[in-house]
Amino acid sequence: MELVFYLLQRTKTNIVSGILTGIMSGLGSAALIGFINSRLNNPDTSFDNAVLVFTGLAFLVLSTHILSTVIVMRVGQVAARDLRMELSRRIIATPLRLLQQLGAARLMANLTEDINTLVDASQIIPNLCINISWVIGCFIYLAWLSPELFMLVSFIIVSGIIIYQLSSVKVLQIFRQIRELDDTLFAHFRALIQGIKEIKLHTQRRHAFLKDVLFPTAEASCRSNISAMTIFAVAATIGTATLYLLIGMILFEASGWKNITQEIVTGYTLTVLYIMAPLTAIIGELPILSRANIALDKINQLKSELLNNPEEFNKCSQDLTQSQSSLLEFVNVMHRYQREESGQNFTLGPLNLKIQSGEMVFIIGGNGSGKSTLGLILVGLYSPESGEIRLNDKIICDSNREFYRQQFSVVFSDFYLFQCLLGLSRGHLDNTASLYLSKFKLDHKVSIENGVFSTIDLSQGQRKRLALITAYLEDRPFYVFDEWAADQDPIFKEFFYTVILSDLKARGKTVVAITHDDHYFHMADRCIRLENGQIQHSFS
Repeated sequence: MELVFYLLQRTKTNIVSGILTGIMSGLGSAALIGFINSRLNNPDTSFDNAVLVFTGLAFLVLSTHILSTVIVMRVGQVAARDLRMELSRRIIATPLRLLQQLGAARLMANLTEDINTLVDASQIIPNLCINISWVIGCFIYLAWLSPELFMLVSFIIVSGIIIYQLSSVKVLQIFRQIRELDDTLFAHFRALIQGIKEIKLHTQRRHAFLKDVLFPTAEASCRSNISAMTIFAVAATIGTATLYLLIGMILFEASGWKNITQEIVTGYTLTVLYIMAPLTAIIGELPILSRANIALDKINQLKSELLNNPEEFNKCSQDLTQSQSSLLEFVNVMHRYQREESGQNFTLGPLNLKIQSGEMVFIIGGNGSGKSTLGLILVGLYSPESGEIRLNDKIICDSNREFYRQQFSVVFSDFYLFQCLLGLSRGHLDNTASLYLSKFKLDHKVSIENGVFSTIDLSQGQRKRLALITAYLEDRPFYVFDEWAADQDPIFKEFFYTVILSDLKARGKTVVAITHDDHYFHMADRCIRLENGQIQHSFS
C-alpha cells in the first residue's frame, strides 16, 4: 500500500483509473467463472444469450486487463523519470561535503537499484488488482452458493494467511539486510572498475580483492536472498496445500452435509481450483512489493538527508558583478575535516590572504597540507566553518554563493570531462574550439561539431587539455588549476606555465594554480606556501 500511496501522490487520476480497471477485470473474471459454472449445471439455457454473455464477459476481462496494464505502466515509468530528476536536482543542490560523506556508491544504488525496484513493483499493480478482485469476486460467489460452507472456507484461508504473514515478518528483516549489502556491493563494483589497472598489475591484490573483499559481500547477499526466497517458497507451498486441503474437505466431508447439493460441491470445487492461479500469483508478487517498500524507504531517507542543507541556487546577488578591478579576500577562514587515509581530524586555517584582479598566484606545499581543500573553498564548493570570504568587499554567504561560483573556471586534479560543451553556445564556439584544439596539438585526434567532441577516449594528459579548452571557452574572471601539469609531458608542462598561464594573465584573468613544479615558481606574481593547514609564508 505504501507504493500505491506514493504513486497516488504523483498522479492520482491515472493510478486510480489503472486500479479501477484492474478491479473490473478481476470481478469480470469472477463473474465469468460463475457463469461457466452455471452453464455447466444448467445447459438448457438459451444458446444465443449464453454466447452473448460469455463473449461480453470475456471482452470485459481482456480489455480492462490491457487498459489497466498500459495505464499503470505509464504511471510507473513517468514516476521513475520524475523521481530520478528530483533526486538529481537534490544532489546538485546538496553541499559537496555532504555528498562526499554519503558516498558515490550509495547515491548510485538509490538512483539505479532502488528506482528500478520501484518500477518493477509498479508494473505488477494491475495484475495484483486483477488477482485480488478475482479472488474477492470468487469468494462472493462462494458465499452466495452456500453461506454455511463459506464459513469453513474462510476459516481455512484465514489460517493460511496468518501463517504466511508470520513468515513475512522474518523475510522483511532479511530484505532490509540485503538492501544494506547492496550499498557495499556497489562500492566494491566501483572499486573494481576504477581500480582495474591496479588489480591487473598485482596478482596478490587481485586474489585478495576477489576473495577477501568482493566474495564475502556477494556471498552474504546470495545467502540472504536464498534464505528469504526459501521462506517465501515454503509459505507459498503451505498456501497451495491449504487449497488442496480445502478441496479435499469439500469433496469428502462437506458433500455429506445437509443442504449441500452436488451443484454446490461442483461449484465450490471448480471455483477453488479457479482461484489457485490468482492466489499463487499474489503470493509470488509479495516479495517484489516487500523489496519496493524497502527501496522507497531508502529513497525517502536519502531525500531527507539531501534536504538538510540545500544550497540556494535561485538567489544570485548582482552585487558581485565583476568589475575591472576585483579583490578576493580570506578573513580568518577555517575548515575542519577528517582525513580519509588516517581518519584523523584536520584543520585548515585560520587563513588570511588577498588576491588581486589579474594576479597569478601559485599555491604550493607538501602533500596533505590542505592545498586542494583550499581550492574547493576558494571556488565556493566548500563553505568555511568560520571566517569570511569577500569579493569586492561583499561577504560571500548562502544568498550569493551560487553567483560567486560562476566567477570561476576550474580544472580539478580529479576532473570530469563531458563530451559536449554543456551550458555553452555549442555551434557558435566550434571555430574557437577548433583553434584551441590545434593550439593544444589535439586536432589530429579530436574534432568538434555542434559543441560535441568527436571523442574523449584519450590519455589522461590529453583529456586534461580538453578540460582546459572547455575552461578557456567559459571565459570567466577567475581560473583555478589543481595540479594541471602533473599528467603532461615536459613540452606541454612548459607550454602550460609559459604560454597558457601568461595568456590568461594578459587577458586580465586572475589565475590560481596549485602546483609542485618548483622549476616554474618564478612565473607567478606570488607563491603562497601551505603547510599543515597553515600559510607559512608568501613570496614573489
